[in-house]
Amino acid sequence: MEVLAMYKADDYGVHIWWSEEDKVFVAQVIDMPGIMAHGDTREQAAHEIQVALEFALAVYYEEDRMPPAPMKHSLLA
Repeated sequence: MEVLAMYKADDYGVHIWWSEEDKVFVAQVIDMPGIMAHGDTREQAAHEIQVALEFALAVYYEEDRMPPAPMKHSLLA
């Protein structure tokens, strides 16, 4: 299978929130809900989700599968 669109981790939206139950920041890839990470700080959670997402994308491509397409997300302030 030829991959025509190579998505990068930066193409995906990420949601980060504080989990009072777990006492950590939780990060989740919006278009791949199964990809999650956490950290003691928002910055650490953001870093860890990028690592997890890059790994997940590498697995997709190694297995010659197309990952879910990233959707355009915007956060309203």
